[in-house]
Amino acid sequence: MRHRWILLLALAALSANPFIAPGQEAGTGSMEMDEAPPLAPTWATTAIWTNKLGYTNGEQVGVYMTTNPMGDPTKYTEFIYMENIKTGERKYIAPEANSGQMHTEVVDSSGMAAGAFEAATVRRRNRERVWFGSAPTLGLWQFVAELRSEDTTQVAKRAYAKFVVTQNTPVSIGSADTDTEISTDTTWTRRKIYRIRHQVFVNSGATLTIEPGTLILASGQNAVIVVEKGAKIRAEGRLDAPIVMTCDMAVGTRTPGCWGGLIVLGNAPTTRGTDFADGVVPATRPTYGGDDGEDSSGVLRYVRVEFAGAASESGTTTNAFGFHGVGSGTVIEHIQAHASNDDGIEFFGGTASCRFCVSSGAKDDSLDWSFGWQGLAQFVFLQQNSAEGDNGIEADNDSSGFDRLPRSHPTLYNLTMVGGRAQDSAATSEDGMRIQSGTAITSRNVIVSHFGGDALDVRDNSPSLFADGTSGIQNALLHANGGQTGNAQIESGGNGVETHVKSIDRDPNLVNVRYEANPDPRPMLGSAALKIGAGAVPPSTGKLNTSAQCIGAFCENNCLEEWTFFGAESDYASP
Repeated sequence: MRHRWILLLALAALSANPFIAPGQEAGTGSMEMDEAPPLAPTWATTAIWTNKLGYTNGEQVGVYMTTNPMGDPTKYTEFIYMENIKTGERKYIAPEANSGQMHTEVVDSSGMAAGAFEAATVRRRNRERVWFGSAPTLGLWQFVAELRSEDTTQVAKRAYAKFVVTQNTPVSIGSADTDTEISTDTTWTRRKIYRIRHQVFVNSGATLTIEPGTLILASGQNAVIVVEKGAKIRAEGRLDAPIVMTCDMAVGTRTPGCWGGLIVLGNAPTTRGTDFADGVVPATRPTYGGDDGEDSSGVLRYVRVEFAGAASESGTTTNAFGFHGVGSGTVIEHIQAHASNDDGIEFFGGTASCRFCVSSGAKDDSLDWSFGWQGLAQFVFLQQNSAEGDNGIEADNDSSGFDRLPRSHPTLYNLTMVGGRAQDSAATSEDGMRIQSGTAITSRNVIVSHFGGDALDVRDNSPSLFADGTSGIQNALLHANGGQTGNAQIESGGNGVETHVKSIDRDPNLVNVRYEANPDPRPMLGSAALKIGAGAVPPSTGKLNTSAQCIGAFCENNCLEEWTFFGAESDYASP
């Protein structure tokens, strides 16, 4: 089957020399070589992680790996190294040599140096500790595991374990019953680790800036960050230094609902006018909504929110990302909600757009909207695990009045949605897309596969919006949903929505959508998703990438690499 991978050989953008960071001169510990394009993707599993995401200077660091060939017979040369993200300085480790020593010269995982590297099929490991020692100097660091070709010139797979080292004890934000009010411009820095125990409000007129690589640890029923109307958050992470908001428990033991999540309140229109956001105490404080469709609540780039969705004292649960009346001036790009106890990403009205939006392992819906959301979304990946998950998308206008205005009507391009049956054929979940309560939708270039329910279920008065042309779904690939085939995957209560949906039933042949570390949801060569003319050309709105003319979120590059986190938490438990 490996001939099917040929088209994917040039997909990953890599530095010319993988052993030298960009801008770093080759030294005695580096190899000077021209690197060929990366190898075809491998089915093999490679995961690497540290027992914590943040350390104080002098703490002990445990590094663990799981590897599994998954039937790949190819011989690879394996390298494992620790890298300073700022300087590119690297030190290599050789767990196969049973040595805890770090090497400044390049050695493979067997401890062999250049000229004697040992290539082999992927060795099976199960949560095996590969290094233990003192934390390095202050800054942002990562352990990287690489599978390379026998001659080391091509990369088949990389896995990352990022962590921060600080000299300060973590900064406590609030206590079990005390809110924190940020009323002046404030910066949270990567040189500190922040622990949130109660509500943090960014007040109107203030801006909370969060530096790339900053680690925020939260726990508790009311641990939530609320960006109020008129306030801003500027959380601008990077591919190599994402901002992580996660559960304050050891890696491997974190649970959905460990803390609340991130709530952003704006001044854009909603069907409710001005309303109150769920999940905040007191319930009458967090107002949102207004008449400024171009309102800006700031910037979110390369931000992960993990294990959120706690049930607050107000009796409601929060989402990992809750965007309430957020305006189009807000930048939302490269965000991931992982293992939320409620919805992963939800828009309550507003006009905000989102590019490179990811939701994995949500216990409720992966993407939800209501109350008049009229934004754009492109490059969306929604993944359920086998045990939990409701709908991939649950979409509403307003259940209190189906035709209340402004009507929810987002435009969605390039979506890949994978239900729990991709992990377990007996898994139960709801629908891929549930369109109800008067919402409209315009969607193109979408894959919906392996949901327990229908690929598309259109309810209430939403079918009429397909009939009159307000709604439309085209260039869709629907496969293996609810045990049905073809148009039987579409449910509309006999209202004929299937006649207004332009779709085909084909296996999208995605490389790897297992619920584990480092998924690769790109379609393989020969997939119907890559057929020329299969995808629609996105309109030139200024916010959509017009070159993304395949079906699904991944036309060429795997945009999940390095900054995201996937898989069951039990997979990361220290033995």
